[in-house]
Amino acid sequence: MLHYEKIGDPERSEEDGMAALRLGIVGAGFVAHFHVRALMQMRGFEVAGIVSPHRAGRLAEVVRQNGLGEGRVFSSLGEMAHQVDVIALFAPNYLRVEMVEALVDAVRQGAALKGVICEKPLARNLKEARRLVELIESVGLRNAYFENQIFMKPIQAQRLQLAPLQEQMGPLSLVRSAEEHGGPHEAWFWDPTRQGGGVLSDMGCHSIAAGWYCLTPVGKPAMFLQPVSVMADCALLKWGRPEWRERLLRDRGVDYARTPAEDFATGMVTFRNPETGQLVKAQFTNS
Repeated sequence: MLHYEKIGDPERSEEDGMAALRLGIVGAGFVAHFHVRALMQMRGFEVAGIVSPHRAGRLAEVVRQNGLGEGRVFSSLGEMAHQVDVIALFAPNYLRVEMVEALVDAVRQGAALKGVICEKPLARNLKEARRLVELIESVGLRNAYFENQIFMKPIQAQRLQLAPLQEQMGPLSLVRSAEEHGGPHEAWFWDPTRQGGGVLSDMGCHSIAAGWYCLTPVGKPAMFLQPVSVMADCALLKWGRPEWRERLLRDRGVDYARTPAEDFATGMVTFRNPETGQLVKAQFTNS
């Protein structure tokens, strides 16, 4: 049984005479629990629904124990779409297109959804990502892509400290970002056919986003800098060795001898400032 300690006691939106935003969560695993923990610091919403073939009841219990809402478990995404305002997709990557198709169908059938949130990475590949955007835009849903690292306190604090210097010396021209950990927490995330790749997709999306964000001049929108070129080097190092491949097959049921994925990636993204023409670079390394 999980119980997270609340941080503070935020006022509920009902006290302000406003209806709480009803959030529906798809998925009940590692990421969903982290988001629920973060929601304890928020107000103006309730977790009104959960859809997941596994562990939905466990997440619903955490939601109710911490006063975050009813946490009603629905049998399908389509059913839940008619009972919530926003749907957050925290389920595996290989199900993204199927899930968005279901919620778009629900909207076309009358569900009054206001928006959809998608956990990183957006999709397994560019084709699927474009399909997701196309589907969501076809019914006019507001949408959000969840990338957490640009909001980390060290990054925010450093941007604030450097802001006066940028006013005097100009915007940053080079940012280096890196991240490393022991590997995914779920078996499907090790499988490149279901995840969409390896560490470049899983962790590289964080480092590239952080680099892009930090290079963006103060006061400019997030998409201000224009990417003009990308170079990268990927490799299968540790998990390509026989002893580690055997361990992965034994513990996770994933065979890297048949379907390998990179466990190391490094590269450089070059951006152009559309106002000055200045080129700036974001270097990333992940393993």
